[in-house]
Amino acid sequence: MKDEFIFAGAPYSNSAPLVDKLIEVDTRVRVMNDHPANLARDLNEGKADVALIPVAHLFNHPELTMLKGLGVAADGPVKSVLLKCNKPMGKIKTICRDPASATSNALAEILMRKYFKQNIEMCDFKAVDKPDATVVIGDRALCADPAPAGDIDLAEAWQKWTKLPFVFAVWAVRKDFEHIDEVTKIAHKAYQQGFLATEDIAARFSEQLGGTYLFWLDYLDNSIYYKLDARDLEGMNRFQKLLRGMDDFKIPGRNVAFTS
Repeated sequence: MKDEFIFAGAPYSNSAPLVDKLIEVDTRVRVMNDHPANLARDLNEGKADVALIPVAHLFNHPELTMLKGLGVAADGPVKSVLLKCNKPMGKIKTICRDPASATSNALAEILMRKYFKQNIEMCDFKAVDKPDATVVIGDRALCADPAPAGDIDLAEAWQKWTKLPFVFAVWAVRKDFEHIDEVTKIAHKAYQQGFLATEDIAARFSEQLGGTYLFWLDYLDNSIYYKLDARDLEGMNRFQKLLRGMDDFKIPGRNVAFTS
């Protein structure tokens, strides 16, 4: 029996129902926080056994595999993954990436080019003094005032275009990890307890970041969800296929179909 399981995530509200109860459901669990962009690396370097990684990183790391049935997803407006527009649609030429999320940046680019039919340039953070729009995610997006030309909810735009939900992140492990079944059970048990604790989570983030308790509770209960089914996997497959058409986003190996 393994003495310790290290789960890695980021300290954001959208992952709290998945992470908060991990230590309570199994005393062998230790939780570490890191920048989302580093979590796949943490897995491969052995710093973590399980990590809540952005799906774009899952696609780009064929040596990793997702734990079945859990992730961070939305089927409509998500409120926490936004394109904040300084100019109206039709005049947006430069978009600043959010350094925290390759997934959301890629989603913004795909939607702008394929759905909104705009010719845009994606720029790194602070590379452009005044970008026409900026990708903003997570608690920072939830707490921000509306942009001068309005906000585009990227999950809502994806759902309108594809009629599918969008999966932002999943629990993942290395394919050669010997305890996949065991950590999968731990992750599901922790979510079952975390789901029952959303009122406490909402109260905590209201106190820490502002906003009303009802605002955070509505976000956790209605904007995002965590149990993935066949439609969510179909959305992941659609996103992966679209990523393969992007010149600057290379997915190694063959296309992998995600199935339940």
